[in-house]
Amino acid sequence: MSPKLFLILATLTFLVSAQQQPSLGHLNKALLNNYSFVERSLDPTGLKIEESRGEILFNAAGFTVNISTPFKGRYEVTQERVTILDIDLNQSRIINLEDVDSIFIKALLNGIDDQSPNYEVSLTQPNILTLRPIDNSSNIDFIFNKEILGAIRYKDNLQIEHSIELTEL
Repeated sequence: MSPKLFLILATLTFLVSAQQQPSLGHLNKALLNNYSFVERSLDPTGLKIEESRGEILFNAAGFTVNISTPFKGRYEVTQERVTILDIDLNQSRIINLEDVDSIFIKALLNGIDDQSPNYEVSLTQPNILTLRPIDNSSNIDFIFNKEILGAIRYKDNLQIEHSIELTEL
């Protein structure tokens, strides 16, 4: 292979792979879209997989998570508070956002900032952007299929694994 042909092929390969890798801009843009989701969680103590389904809807005030199965519920998240509505039991609860210690919720609410003092963001695989909290809590993986956010994976503070598969509405 001639050096000129090799250089052209190498450049094309780099350009194609660079276009397929997600960036922080792709992630923040994706966090403005509305999604249906299937969330699966694995409790390591009981080796039990649980599943829920619903929608996550973003708006100017924050976002709303509507759960349709296995129970009906709604979480409304704004800069000030989290409102939890159990539709089946007709109950609600309000928590001040400052009392919620969740980098995940704050990232969904405010987007991802590569200069945040609370976490680092890096491309850990060609299609995965990882948010690494500096407090040593579990990483949050944002998994892309080209430029489309397809899943989010993380462990909560009880070490339960969560995988949220997303479909843009």
